[in-house]
Amino acid sequence: MIYTERKSLSYNELDFKGLWKIENIFLTMQEAAGIHAERLGAGYGVLREKGIGWVLIRASLKMDEYPDVNTPVTLTTWPEPERRLLFPRFFSFKDDAGNLLGTASTLWALMDIENRTLAVPAAKGVVVQTPAEPPLKLELPGKVRMPEGEIAETTVCPKYSDLDINNHVNNSRYIDWFCDQIPLEIHKKGILSEISVSYSREIRSGSDVKLEFSRTDNQFRMAGKENNQVCFMVNATWKEETL
Repeated sequence: MIYTERKSLSYNELDFKGLWKIENIFLTMQEAAGIHAERLGAGYGVLREKGIGWVLIRASLKMDEYPDVNTPVTLTTWPEPERRLLFPRFFSFKDDAGNLLGTASTLWALMDIENRTLAVPAAKGVVVQTPAEPPLKLELPGKVRMPEGEIAETTVCPKYSDLDINNHVNNSRYIDWFCDQIPLEIHKKGILSEISVSYSREIRSGSDVKLEFSRTDNQFRMAGKENNQVCFMVNATWKEETL
């Protein structure tokens, strides 16, 4: 019921400071969740035969310390019982000494592939087994808020590198879009200690996506809109590094 893997970081997973890039943390979480779902009998192939698939609804990541190439990471993930058609899945990241580097919480749902609506797990015969006692007690992802105050706008059009096997923008790419809005000088002086994302609509190739970004003190917010409808939102807290 609990999945664990030890991961050595490669240089292409690091940012310009030599630390584990946030987008790649989300990709690693996504891969681990998929592997574990397969082992629990609710993976991609089984669900595809039922005409359904997993979609990420919300995610929150909290990092006390970002590992570098010399710090192997032990990732642990586990699901918890379904809550109103939503499936919580949690993650922890530790170094080889057992120190907790960070945690993450996510909410997933089952989507009917043909009509793009949420599916009822029981009606599709999907049951996800969960551990009797989780390794850690973590909170569900919190509310993600819209930008406020002075808002900077830009437009992006999804490219080849943004798209996944479902022909829509991979959830991790929103993280890079967000981080690119933060000036490089700010990245040099600190880290994003918390980052939360909510996903409400798919973004496919050929879309024009308007990004609305705001900063209030150490809080950053961004919303991605298509045809004036919110597709996703990202909130983050910036923490200055002290020498």
